[in-house]
Amino acid sequence: MTQDMIAPAAAAPHALGRTVAAPLATRHSETRTVHGDTAVTSYGWMRDQHSPETVAHLVAENAYTDQRTAHLDGRRSTLLRALTETDRDVDLSAPVYSGGWWYIDRPTTGADSRGADLSSDASLSRVRATAAPELRTVPVIRDGVPLEGEEVVIPDRQLVVGLALSTGHDLLARADASVGGCDITVVDLSTGDVVDRAVQQAGPDLAFSRDSRWLFYTQLDDIGRRHQVRRHRLGTPAAADEIVLTESDHWAELSMARSRDTSTLLISSVSTTASETWLLDLDDPTGAARSVTGRHHGVHQVIEHAGDRLLAIRQGEVGGSVLSVAPLAGTDGLADATPLLTAAEGEQFDAVEAFEGFVALQVRTGGLPGVWILPRLTDGSFDIAALRAVDHGGELDALHLDANPSWSQRTLRYRLDSLRTPATIAQLDVATRETEVLRRAATPGIDLGRYLERRLWATSADGTQVPISLLARHDVATDGTAPGILYGEGAFGTSNDPRLLPGALALADRGLVVAVAHVRGGGEMGRDWHRRGRLLHKANSFDDFVACAEHLVSQGWVAQDRLGALGQGSGGLLVAASANRAPDRFRAIVAGAPLVDPLETLLDPEVMLTLEEWAEWGDPAGDEQIYRRLRSYSPAENIRATEYPAVFAWTSLDHQEVLAAEAAIWVAALRARVTSDPQERPVLLRCVPTAAADASALQAESMAWLLDQLEVPEVSH
Repeated sequence: MTQDMIAPAAAAPHALGRTVAAPLATRHSETRTVHGDTAVTSYGWMRDQHSPETVAHLVAENAYTDQRTAHLDGRRSTLLRALTETDRDVDLSAPVYSGGWWYIDRPTTGADSRGADLSSDASLSRVRATAAPELRTVPVIRDGVPLEGEEVVIPDRQLVVGLALSTGHDLLARADASVGGCDITVVDLSTGDVVDRAVQQAGPDLAFSRDSRWLFYTQLDDIGRRHQVRRHRLGTPAAADEIVLTESDHWAELSMARSRDTSTLLISSVSTTASETWLLDLDDPTGAARSVTGRHHGVHQVIEHAGDRLLAIRQGEVGGSVLSVAPLAGTDGLADATPLLTAAEGEQFDAVEAFEGFVALQVRTGGLPGVWILPRLTDGSFDIAALRAVDHGGELDALHLDANPSWSQRTLRYRLDSLRTPATIAQLDVATRETEVLRRAATPGIDLGRYLERRLWATSADGTQVPISLLARHDVATDGTAPGILYGEGAFGTSNDPRLLPGALALADRGLVVAVAHVRGGGEMGRDWHRRGRLLHKANSFDDFVACAEHLVSQGWVAQDRLGALGQGSGGLLVAASANRAPDRFRAIVAGAPLVDPLETLLDPEVMLTLEEWAEWGDPAGDEQIYRRLRSYSPAENIRATEYPAVFAWTSLDHQEVLAAEAAIWVAALRARVTSDPQERPVLLRCVPTAAADASALQAESMAWLLDQLEVPEVSH
């Protein structure tokens, strides 16, 4: 039996006029006893997704879904067309200045690297900057029209995952993805000649010594972890390379980067539980790396080289973050660091980038990413009184630092997004505070003035204020009659920041209120926000999601009987567990590749999990408290005998993080337990061979079904 056997059957059942009954999953009862708790499971056999019984069941599920969605073919096609017409790759590259050159991401045919035709996609070229710094402006690029003197330095970037330039910009090293790691190639940019190809099966991190004779790189171990930093003398065999550093903690991984002033190599080790940073003088490339932080457990650290001193961000598991300054020669865990800034409640410092004349901070405040500017005085110290935020005035503006490679640059480049703002690359003159838009994603045929965006705050069960991002048409009345959808994730500290999405606009065009619940477990409000929504505190995520649903209704944004919920992966867990808590809050649920049988997955010794996953959910076999908490919220094991929302679950056989069986088990358990009328509130499962290949079709089908459930009229064309 093959994966092709479970593919949707081109609507054959309804074409013949037959009614296909909901598949009745066979119960194979198995008893599970853990920590003195005994439970009976019925559908564990579905975890063998290659067995004939499982394949036959998934085929039947697809046939049933075909029959129940046959009337949506027109709506599905319209949505698919809207998604494919607007969901184009966004090329936001703008020339970047570094070392006397403008570097340009260009389309290319992949022909001859010197003087190649610049007409297709994925190359790196450069042109020498001739103007004085005070007169320097970003070159205007036109597709297919090279600038005078422009030369291609990487003809095809498709497989390039890392690159480094020498101090004089005469050598370029690139890491090309290959089997078992990266192949490293060093090219003389003045001639185009390859000068070194000795290093293979390396990581993507690369850095030259200041004299350009040595290349530092990360080496991979047997499982693909960057466990070593090595130095390679150009022109010598890789077998002669020296090990600079080895990370013995199998859960930690090394990364490295050269400081902006090119003087120092910064090496970092990061795991989910610990971090450490070393410095190596690039004027002494054969010297030893020096630890400046020591190994810190339970504290996340970010170290930035600021020329004549170090900057450090420390983030504890509980509480905010602190930006400190320390001497360049500091050791002993930076015990002599002096605090500069302390994040207020609701703020977090994520990253710091130092330049000769200022410092840029990547921050989070009010649940949104932002950028702060901290000017430096003539002696290199920091003018705290002049600290300011980059502000565009939007209620849901999300700002992220972009490419800023030059130590002496006087401008700062960043990216701006929101639910109704196209992806934008902008540049701020730090001294004059003038902003220039360099590139903005095109949105042909879309009138962004039709939409509004809002930041709302819901009050959760314990009084915590939970942020909501909302998108709607301007003409949608807040009188409690509109349909709406609430999306959520809330796991792994991931921040679901606002950005313009064609799927969201397509829904808003049809009169839906589109809302995102930034629940605990995510990272929108900082590291403590994540901590308060994982392990024993996971129930907070579900309380938050239900509170957001109630807030949308109580404030008149959405009708009580026209609210849908949407989640994928861990977001599928969120919406399914929230439905168990408050099934009357939602009319319909769409759950993609949902983690809805997590307890059984975590107890299964054959399922390989990462340390990050163990840290997020816990070990139910070894920890009774974790077991009982998972037992209390695992969606498949806590379904109630009452009316539930309609459900559309989709999954794929090739999904690496969540087994297809999870959705199938959940759907079978729902059908066996809930009391809803299956004609009015069906429970459907779509299983496809590959999620990536079928992504747009899955989105169009699930959204067409959701609109139908929420009684949203079709759009006439």
